[in-house]
Amino acid sequence: MSRIGRIGLGRVQWVAAALVILVGLVWLAKRPNRQAPAPPAPPPVGIEPAPRPPAAPGKPAQAEPPDIGKDLPKPPSKPTEVLPEPTPERPPVPASDGFALIPAGSFSIGNALAASGDGHSNELPVRAVTLSAFQIGQHEVTQALWAEVRTWAGTHGYTDLPPGMGKAPSHPVQSVNWYAVVKWCNARSEKENLTACYTLAGQIYRIGDGVPDCNWTANGYRLPTEAEWEKAARGGLSGMRFPWGDTITHKVANFRNDGGEFYQSGTTGDRPAYGTGAEPYTAPVGAFPANASGLSDMAGNVWEWCWDWYGPYPSAAAPDPRGAASGTLRVYRGGSWRSNACDCRSAARYYSYPGGSYNYVGFRVVKGVFNDN
Repeated sequence: MSRIGRIGLGRVQWVAAALVILVGLVWLAKRPNRQAPAPPAPPPVGIEPAPRPPAAPGKPAQAEPPDIGKDLPKPPSKPTEVLPEPTPERPPVPASDGFALIPAGSFSIGNALAASGDGHSNELPVRAVTLSAFQIGQHEVTQALWAEVRTWAGTHGYTDLPPGMGKAPSHPVQSVNWYAVVKWCNARSEKENLTACYTLAGQIYRIGDGVPDCNWTANGYRLPTEAEWEKAARGGLSGMRFPWGDTITHKVANFRNDGGEFYQSGTTGDRPAYGTGAEPYTAPVGAFPANASGLSDMAGNVWEWCWDWYGPYPSAAAPDPRGAASGTLRVYRGGSWRSNACDCRSAARYYSYPGGSYNYVGFRVVKGVFNDN
């Protein structure tokens, strides 16, 4: 090939190469922009990311991503919710003025010390009794309070309440029979705009010597049941003779210390300072130390009427027992100024015809535990 021919071929190859380069530049200029792939979105704060699946056999495990949420600001914390206390089955109710609140629960009624030789057969068997809560008067009803309610009652349909007897206004009223005491409870309830507990033939019991029914859910005044009285007298002590322990002296109760019991000591006969002049030898209410429940004179001073008909104790336990279904005698408890030590024990039970009145028998009252007291 001639020299001219070789030069022409070289130019053709150069032009072809230039065209290829030019086409490539044009293609690159028209290609759309491509961005690096975006990182995966972080999981919501507070939610753990799902674990990575295990690596396939023969392949290295993939590294875990950094904790991309650890440096992010935390959302404001929600205030801790204060939940209300659960409502008890029966809301606690403070005791009324002059009353002590006896909480619901069980106790052992009867003479746990019968094996020692003291007591009487009607105090057995000892058994567990469960009672609802109740309020009981811290003191025996005084002559002054009896007279106040009786004065009101005389103009409100209670025409046969006796004046009662009391050595002084601050001494317990006595010489009032069971019927009079029950009617007086109704009168006090009505005087204070409470619901009377006792009815006769569907009417509020105000006059006569009847056998009333008791509305146990009324918020008025009533007599304690025998079981309520003994639980209150024991003041939380179990198996003791007295509201404070197992022995008795004139320092803790107004009684006649002449029974010769091995658990009595100190001065004998009637209580000095009160055993003078004419009978009865009562003391002002609250003159002696109260028991652990805040009740005074639960041993001695005057016996206290209870609701129950007298009858033998049943052997089976039952909640809120209210005595025999019927009878001729009503129970009184606690001993009096003329009782020996044995009769002042918390387990001692005595009784009389409901129409009888004596200068050594008085009473104290009970109220139920309700929000409208």
